[in-house]
This record gives sequence, C-alpha cells and structure tokens, in this order.
Amino acid sequence: MTRWQLSNGLEVYLLPSESPFTAVVLAYRSGAAHEPPEAAGVAHLLEHLLFEDEEIAYDQKIQSVGGLSNAYTGQDYTIYHARLPRDKALLALELEAARLFALSLSSDKVAIQRQVVAEEFRQRYLNPPYADRFFHILEMLFPDHPYGKMVIGRSPEQVSTLPEEAVRRFYDHFYTPAHAVLCIAGGGIDEDMTRQIRLLYEHPKEGVPLPFIAPTEGLAFRERLRICHRPFIPQKAVFWAYRLPSLQAPITHGIDLLDDFLGEVRSGFLVQRLVHEEAVASRLHTIVWQMHHGGIWLIEAYLLDGVSIEEYEDKLRRALKELRETSLKQVLEIYRPLRYLALYRQRSKVLGQALALAHAVLAGHPEWYEAPLQPYEELNEEILRFIVHTYLDEERQVRLHYVPTDSST
Repeated sequence: MTRWQLSNGLEVYLLPSESPFTAVVLAYRSGAAHEPPEAAGVAHLLEHLLFEDEEIAYDQKIQSVGGLSNAYTGQDYTIYHARLPRDKALLALELEAARLFALSLSSDKVAIQRQVVAEEFRQRYLNPPYADRFFHILEMLFPDHPYGKMVIGRSPEQVSTLPEEAVRRFYDHFYTPAHAVLCIAGGGIDEDMTRQIRLLYEHPKEGVPLPFIAPTEGLAFRERLRICHRPFIPQKAVFWAYRLPSLQAPITHGIDLLDDFLGEVRSGFLVQRLVHEEAVASRLHTIVWQMHHGGIWLIEAYLLDGVSIEEYEDKLRRALKELRETSLKQVLEIYRPLRYLALYRQRSKVLGQALALAHAVLAGHPEWYEAPLQPYEELNEEILRFIVHTYLDEERQVRLHYVPTDSST
C-alpha cells in the first residue's frame, strides 16, 4: 500500500495488483450527522445530485466503457465508487475530480431529485411493514443527537421541501479535498496514474471544518418503550436495541463475533432458543450498526400467532441470562474463522479492497486494513464475557413493539 497527501489535504491510498480491473473510491468524511437540524436528508439528496450533472454524465460514461458505479450515504461519511477495466481507470478519476471541483447544481435538478428521494422514502420506509423501525430506534437511543435521525430525512414532506441553498452549502462546505479520501485498488496503478492524480486533484477548494459530533455514551434516555399500533402488518414484532460505544472502542471486533454467534440464521444462540426450542418467534435476527461515535445492537423478532409480547420478552430475558452463564469458546472456535473467511472473500476483489480500505481510513484506523485479523486474534473468552455483561444490559436498552390494530397484546 502506498499513501500520500496532496497539498490541499486530499489523502490518497494506492493498492496495486495485477487485476484486469481497477476500483476507484472517493469517500467524503461528511454524512447525515453533519447536516444542520433544519436540513435533515440533505447529504443523501446531494449524493443523488452528483449523478445528475449532464455535462459530467458520470454513470453514462462509466457504463460506456464496461464499468459499474454506485454510492451510499452514512451517518459519518458519503462514499462514491466505481469498478472499471484497468485501462479505463483514468476516466473514473477524471469524473470524480469534476464532481469534486466543478459540479453543476441546477435548480431544476434539485427540484426533481427532491421528489425522487421523497418517493424513495415512501417506497422503502412507509409502505413495507416494520420498515420504519430504525426511525423509532434512533430517536430513542440517541435523543437530541445527530445520530437520532435516519440518513434519508424525517419525512417525505420534509425532504421534498429541502432548501436548494442547503444543498449548495453542504457541497461547498464539505465536498472539499481536505475532507476526502481517494482509494484506488487493482491494475494499472503506476507512476503515470500518480502524475494524473496530482494534475486532476491538486487544486485549491476551501471548505469549513466538520461540525463536532459528540460521543453517544452518557446520553440520557427519555423513552424506553414505544408501541406502534399498525394495520395490515402480518404479525407482532419486538425490537430490543442496545446502545453501543464508539467505533474506537477496543471491543468492537468482539461485538461483531458475538453478533454472528447470537443471530446466525440457522444455528445462532438466540435463534436456537427462541425460534426452534421455545417456538415463540417465526424469525429472529441480530444486527450491529456501528457508527463512528456510537452504535446499535439490535435483537429483532417476529412472533408466532398466539404468542404474546409479554411471553416472548420473558423468554428472551431468560435466554440472555443463560447466555451470561454459557461458555463462549465456540465464538472463538467457530465464528472467528468464519469472520476470517468473510474478510478474505471481501478482499478477493478490487472493489472490496478499496472499500475496506476507505472505511478503515475514515474510521481513523488504516491498520485495520493492513492487519485485519489482529483485532480478532487479540480476543479471548474473558473479553467476550465482558461485552455480554456490559453491553447487553437493560440500562443500555430501548424496546419497540409493533402490534396489529386487531391485537390487544
């Protein structure tokens, strides 16, 4: 891996290989958590608009050479990526530079994309049953904090009226070289590419410092239980969410392994207890959503007909009590090797390499890319037990119930 920084602050990372493909990732350290409170959803709206400049014509040009591209917005960052044949990699670099330094944000395009995102909101989060669960969970876990809202915004109506000036301001302030990371992996990485990067990206573009994001540890909970009565949902659903520490916490990788152990679809500890043995849920999943300054550990279950929420929650409490007394050796013996296999598969392709590196750099830990197994190797049963006792604790928990309107429990 080669790393350097341009005079304007852009960080550049190169991962050369003999692959016939090249992946280009341009990541910005700005996401939904950096939005002003009155402009929720503007980071995601801007992501849409980066594909709408007709002169740059990003997607059309990438696809014309056999490339693939996409983007996503998180709480802490926004990431744009493309994978192309190695001899066409310069095209992606040229187009990303144009979007960084010379994006056209026309009023017509902003108006159109506001409505596109509002419709995306309805289709993804309002129409499917339970799809709005994270809106409630974030509000309860992170009250009065930038993490307390979803990336897409607060409502279709709010998104459809986002001020055009807020979009321009977010782009001007935060889409700057000093807030960006360029990661390139694959074939065609040579001295000529290095020269081209300097020619394309070493230009001044001043922004403003990113807003401070406070750690979520210590936030006072205002609401521990929320009940949503909904028509047309197929069954009762129960969500227990726990507040996690920041991504910087040394136990982050242990949480990953324990999550695999608890919620693996066939043999997970909680799946075995509550789906197969106790038969109180038809489906159960666990999810870890880790952000830079805090996170969520979620246990979500969809109850069988005739099972009350009280009965399910009583059995879940008993299962978690059993977990505290269970040997966790199999977490290390079974789920640690499985995690290694997943990391290997991710890094077997150039786009996976570039994205993994970008995420590690954005988190402030490039060594996580260079030595990805080390944090897992340092885990032991004592650390895992500490995590279970500390972070699956009711003091860190909020609960969300979905109840069909024709149900009384």
